Amino acid sequence: MMELVLVKLGGSLITDKDKPYTARREVITQLVEQVSLIKHENPNLKLIIGNGAGSFAHQSANKYNTINGFSCNEEKLGFCLVHQDALDLNFLLAKSFLQAGLPVVSLPPITMIITHNKKLLKSDFSVIESSLQAGLIPLIFGDVVLDQAIGGTVLSTDAMLAELAKYFYLQGKFKIRLINVGNYAGVYDQEGQVVSNITQANYSQIKPFLGKSKSVDVTGGMAKKVEEFLTISSLGIDCWIIDGNIPGNLASSVLGTPTLGTLIRAF
Repeated sequence: MMELVLVKLGGSLITDKDKPYTARREVITQLVEQVSLIKHENPNLKLIIGNGAGSFAHQSANKYNTINGFSCNEEKLGFCLVHQDALDLNFLLAKSFLQAGLPVVSLPPITMIITHNKKLLKSDFSVIESSLQAGLIPLIFGDVVLDQAIGGTVLSTDAMLAELAKYFYLQGKFKIRLINVGNYAGVYDQEGQVVSNITQANYSQIKPFLGKSKSVDVTGGMAKKVEEFLTISSLGIDCWIIDGNIPGNLASSVLGTPTLGTLIRAF
C-alpha cells in the first residue's frame, strides 16, 4: 500500500501573524529544504502540502467578515480580495518549491468545494488525485469557497486537508498520515507542557486549555484544529502537531523517526 502524507505548513510558521503581509522567508527556505530531503530519501512517497493563510488572507477575511458570507457589493469585493491574498502567499511558497526543483502545482480550493451554510455540500478532488498520479505535489491552501446559502465563506487549510484525508482513505489505496507543522511545539496543557498524546478518551481534560490564536485568525485556532484531527483520527489516521522552527523536525516526522510534538489518534 502506498503512503500518502498530508502536510500543513501553518500560517503562524510561514508568516509573521502580527505583521500583515509579512512572510518568514528564512523559515520557508528551511521547510523547502526538508521537503527536498524527504523526496530524496523516499521518492515513492506521495505528498500533499497545504499552507495556512497567516498574516495574508486572515487580515482581509477579518476586515470583511468573509467567513459569514457576502451580500452587498463591498462584501463581494472583500471575498475576492481574500482569495487574492491567499493566492499571493501560495504563489510565494510555490515559487520557493519550484526553485528547489520540486514539482508542486498550486490548486485553489475554490475550484473544488461548494458549501451550504459553511457545511460541505459538494467536492471534486479529481484534479488532486490526477496530480498525484502524474508524480506532482499538490499545493493547496486555506481559501474562500462559494456557498449556496450565504454567498461564500472561508475554508481553512485544516478542513481541506481533513476532507482530503477522508477522500483518499475511502479509496483504500493509501496508508495516510497528517502532519501539522506550526509555530509551536504541540498542544499545551494547563502547566504549559506539551501533551504527547490526545485521544477521544483524554480530550475532555485537555479541551479547556485549548485557546484561540493570539493573532488574527478567522478559522478557530488550536481548538478547531484538534477537533478536525480527532475526527479523522477515528479512521485510523495518525495526526501530528509539531514545531516547524526546529531544523529537521518536519523531515523526521514524515520519514518516521522520533519526533517532538503531539500525536492525535483515536485510541
